[in-house]
Amino acid sequence: MNKSFKSPVVILANGAFPISKIPLDQLKSAGTVICTDGSANNLSKLGLTPHVIIGDMDSIDSKYEFNGLKIHDNNTENSDLEKALNWVIMSNVSDITVLGSTGLREDMTLANLHILFHYYDKISIKLITDHFTVTCHKGEQSFDSFHGENVSLFAQKLDSIVTTKSLKYQLKDSSISPPQKGISNQSTGSTFSVECSDPILVFRGHTK
Repeated sequence: MNKSFKSPVVILANGAFPISKIPLDQLKSAGTVICTDGSANNLSKLGLTPHVIIGDMDSIDSKYEFNGLKIHDNNTENSDLEKALNWVIMSNVSDITVLGSTGLREDMTLANLHILFHYYDKISIKLITDHFTVTCHKGEQSFDSFHGENVSLFAQKLDSIVTTKSLKYQLKDSSISPPQKGISNQSTGSTFSVECSDPILVFRGHTK
């Protein structure tokens, strides 16, 4: 990883600002905070300052004072979150947490979730919302869990083949397709596993 970064590295996107404890703790304990454009406006309300701001700078408050690294990228082909992810990959960051990527706009929420399908094999990403931690995987993956944890699965492709272990509603070489066959499951123990023939989003609910 680039020596100028301190772990953990967090990207704060410009969706709904986190309000629950788990994402806020991630933000407050971050070694490096990268804001996508106008998300810096909300970060300042917590008395925090980002280390990097990246994007087309069309939504940041003109009165916002910032002396850190500002990367102005007008590329209209990529969203500001994609710009930030591309930049951290080029900077040899291997693990990233994304906050503030959902809410406010349903179109951007959907786009940001689909971004995980594109980047899962390039960088380790955890997308944390007020309610879930979302990751993307292909093949078999195990997860730390707790009894009763809400688990939902969303396949990228039609007829993806999925096998699960230690979930209330088990799947065994089952074909699942969007939108809903894999949602509203529950963990039955301290771990569970998901194996999928194609990339799949795994939603893990936070503790109450």
